[in-house]
Amino acid sequence: MAPLQKKFLGSLLLLIVLNALVKPAWIFGIDRNVQNITGFAEYGRYFAMLGFCLVFGVLLDPGLNIYLNRQAALQPSDRVALFWDVLYAKGFLFVLYGVVVGAFAWAMGIEDLSYLFPFVVLVMLLSLLGFLRAYLSAAQQFQQDSVLSVMDKGIVIVGVGAMVLFPDLIGPVTIHRFVWFQSLAIFCSILLAWGFIRRAVHGFGFRLFRGFRGELFRSSLPFALNNFLMTLILRSDGFLLERLHPSGAYEAGVYAAGFRILDAFSMIGSLVTGYLLSYLARHWPDKLLVEPSIVIARRGLICMAILLGVAGSVMPSYFTDLLYHRSDSSLVAVMWAILLALPGLSLVSIYGTILTAVGHIGTFIRISSSFALTSVVLNYLLIPTLGALGCALVAVGVETAYAIALLIASRRLTGIGLHPGEGLAYLFTGLMGFGALRIFVYLGANPLFAIGMTGACMVGLFYAILRIRFQLPGWEEEGKH
Repeated sequence: MAPLQKKFLGSLLLLIVLNALVKPAWIFGIDRNVQNITGFAEYGRYFAMLGFCLVFGVLLDPGLNIYLNRQAALQPSDRVALFWDVLYAKGFLFVLYGVVVGAFAWAMGIEDLSYLFPFVVLVMLLSLLGFLRAYLSAAQQFQQDSVLSVMDKGIVIVGVGAMVLFPDLIGPVTIHRFVWFQSLAIFCSILLAWGFIRRAVHGFGFRLFRGFRGELFRSSLPFALNNFLMTLILRSDGFLLERLHPSGAYEAGVYAAGFRILDAFSMIGSLVTGYLLSYLARHWPDKLLVEPSIVIARRGLICMAILLGVAGSVMPSYFTDLLYHRSDSSLVAVMWAILLALPGLSLVSIYGTILTAVGHIGTFIRISSSFALTSVVLNYLLIPTLGALGCALVAVGVETAYAIALLIASRRLTGIGLHPGEGLAYLFTGLMGFGALRIFVYLGANPLFAIGMTGACMVGLFYAILRIRFQLPGWEEEGKH
């Protein structure tokens, strides 16, 4: 294995270990408890407002982070000047974002703008931290980026965890306090990221404002549009649900309960593909070098997605009882449906990153626009009658079709796709895993033991199939050079 591959995979391992320790505690220890304490309706309102602000987050990052990541990796000598150009541009975009979000909120009947304000600040700080992390990643400072990926969540775990455990001493958990504490934690991470950059980048120093560069916005506009479309697919449903359904806030809370697992998985996918993006941009078109990393990332994400999808299909009530101490039919149905979107989501992460890194953003935009429109229309039609379950079913269908379209485009444009033999291996492994878990449940095995053993069996079976290779032509072409 080449030294560059070892560096990439070593940093990726550190990233996974840190996030495996921190993110589950954040999602299932803190975020889940906040929903259980504040109630499904109040948390549903939080979920809807956060989704609303994130959709308009494209104004804060009109593709600048991806553009910075790609260009700074390709042109190391221009890194410092590029950093300051983008930072000054972001200052202008912060003002624009606040004005536009306020105007749209007023137009859509959100009267309490004081409730919305903390969410605006939170999303602004998230964008700034993402910008600093993109710069560190482009500078190949992967270990520092790994630390920053979990620092803000670690601070929230300590602070909000204390509120959960000692409400009489510190005060009760409220959505207002939860949002502001997240903002404080992100601000601390921003300060640390700034220190990492000053230490790691040679010649880094203050640069005067040189005026807006039209080329910067023109170059990043395609990334901005695609980022908006992808966020629309993933995040608009919660806000539409809160607005369109008669019991909108409560239904949004039910959907958020299932979406939490989808969101956790997308966090893992975005961390993996964040590394993959700069790595591919820097070393493409050396397919001999980049394909092994693509294969490892793809197999890891898809295998995790299939296991969670199988577990959700066989025992959805186990997840609802474990996480929310309730198993009403609406919540169980949403949990069952939404986990089936995970395999598609994993493929979107991988093949979308490939198309972005190698410069086929136009094709990516055309595909994303089709499925963004499809998602909004289907949600608009299904939400009034099916509520949260309608959103979950739309997510499964759209993510699966979206993934297939991106996979086909990647294969046609870059030569990197998914061999039919490997696709059959995933399908066969999923079916066998479904059968194995049903048997474990029938025998009365401990649910965690059953899921763990099923996962181990699935991984073993998958790699056994890879060794057999189905004897299909070209099986060893990808990642086996």
